[in-house]
Amino acid sequence: MTASPNNTLWSDIEATFEYDIPATTKLLDLLQRERKALEQRNYEEFQNIIGEKQPMLTILEGHANTRQQLLTAAGYHNEQSTLEAADIQAPAVAKAWRQLAEDWKQCQNLNEINQRIAKRTRLVVGQMLDLLYGQNNRNKLYTSKGDAKTTTAGRPITSA
Repeated sequence: MTASPNNTLWSDIEATFEYDIPATTKLLDLLQRERKALEQRNYEEFQNIIGEKQPMLTILEGHANTRQQLLTAAGYHNEQSTLEAADIQAPAVAKAWRQLAEDWKQCQNLNEINQRIAKRTRLVVGQMLDLLYGQNNRNKLYTSKGDAKTTTAGRPITSA
């Protein structure tokens, strides 16, 4: 008995989940550790965490691209209809997919919090350095990304 194209599809999708589910759990842990390191200003630990996260993110991104290619080749073009099909044809895959999506949302939320903490830390450190170097009389303007830009007499000097 040969596997149908959809059985092969769901099997291939499930194979990517076998790595991505534990990797995403590890990523959640790293993001929580990253937040703690940022809050405690433990920059050595922060750098170590970044080193651990980067290869994991690359692999997760590659698997997401693989899944997208598999689904597109099978004629699935949006997540809702794909999940509906998976619910019928491969319920375990659909369940794992939903759990992974929920975990990714948590990762995104934690990452956004960490970015805000890091941005605030950069701002405070920049202000301290300005005070140390006697440059507190310069005007600060902010870019559309919220980064501080120092100016003197209307001319940009540095970007923080």
